[in-house]
Amino acid sequence: MTNSNELKPIGFRDIVVAAQATSIEKWRKQVVAGQPETGSAFAFISDEGSYMPGGEGTAPTPLTYFVSGMAL
Repeated sequence: MTNSNELKPIGFRDIVVAAQATSIEKWRKQVVAGQPETGSAFAFISDEGSYMPGGEGTAPTPLTYFVSGMAL
């Protein structure tokens, strides 16, 4: 763990991403995520498919978002 008072290398930049999740209903969830320093945030909805009891397939699954992020 680094001390916040330590000198950082030239060109070093902290990147902070914050996310807050809420349950909508059944397996459907909403996440609002963004970078506080820019003031921008985006909302994502996820749902499980009908293979999960209560899933309705109304939005991409959490795993779909994860794999998509890795591809970027």
